[in-house]
Amino acid sequence: MAKVRGGGVAGMSLLKGFNRVSGDIDASHRRVFCAVDGREKQGKTHFALTAPGPIAYFNFDFGSEGVIEQFAKEKVVYSPVEYDFSVMGGGSNQVDCVRLWERFWAEWGEALKKDNGIRTVVADTASEIWELLRLARFGKLSQVMPMHYGPVNAEYKELLRKAANSDKNVILLHRMKSEYVDEKRTGKYERTGFGETGHIVQANLRCYRDSDNEWHVMVRDCRQNALLAGEELVGPMASFPFFASMVYPESDIGEWE
Repeated sequence: MAKVRGGGVAGMSLLKGFNRVSGDIDASHRRVFCAVDGREKQGKTHFALTAPGPIAYFNFDFGSEGVIEQFAKEKVVYSPVEYDFSVMGGGSNQVDCVRLWERFWAEWGEALKKDNGIRTVVADTASEIWELLRLARFGKLSQVMPMHYGPVNAEYKELLRKAANSDKNVILLHRMKSEYVDEKRTGKYERTGFGETGHIVQANLRCYRDSDNEWHVMVRDCRQNALLAGEELVGPMASFPFFASMVYPESDIGEWE
C-alpha cells in the first residue's frame, strides 16, 4: 500500500468521520460560479450567454431583447414563462410578490437539479432577484430596520448555496450604482444586490466598454486561480469560454463552448 506524507495509507483517513480530500478535480465536475457586475449596456448579458448550453436563463431584466435571440440560434436557451414584473413596481402588492418569489424559488431549484441536462444557469439580474425577496418579505425596499434582515439574508444565502452545491455553471449578473461617501458621489460604482455575494461565489468579474467601444471583462478575484486577479479579457477574449479555460488551464476552451 502506498504511504502518504503524515502517515496513513493513500485513500484512507486518519480521522474518524472524515474523508481524505482528493487533489484532483474530475473533469466532469469542472464548473464556474461567478458574479458579473456592469453598468447598463456594458456586455453582462452577452458574456453570460457565451457560456455553454443548454442554458436556463432567468430574465428579470428589460435589456435582454435582441441579445438572447442571437445566441438562441446557436444553442439551446430555456427561459421561464414571462414573469409579471408589474408586481415589483411602485406601491407593490406584497401578496403578489410572495407568489412571484415562490414561483422563482421553485424554478431556480428545478434548473439546478443534477442530471437535468442544463449546463449553465444565468440570473439576469441577481440585483432584481434580491429586490423581489425583500418586497416579498417586507413589502418595501427602504425603511427596514437592520435587525429584521436576518431571516431574509439567510433565505438569500440558501439560494446561493443551492447554486454553489450544484454541478452547473452559475452566472449572477448585477447592476451597479453610484458609490457615495458622506452623502457625496465618489465617481466610482458599486454592485447593487445582496452584500455577501462576493464572498460566496468563486469569482467576481466586471464588464465594461472602453472609449474605443471595445468589450472588457476584468477579473476582480478568483478562488480557483488567484493569479487571475486583475486580468483583463478584451474583445473576442471577453467571453465565458476564454475565462473558464483560464480558471482551469488544464482544460481546453472547447469544453466551455
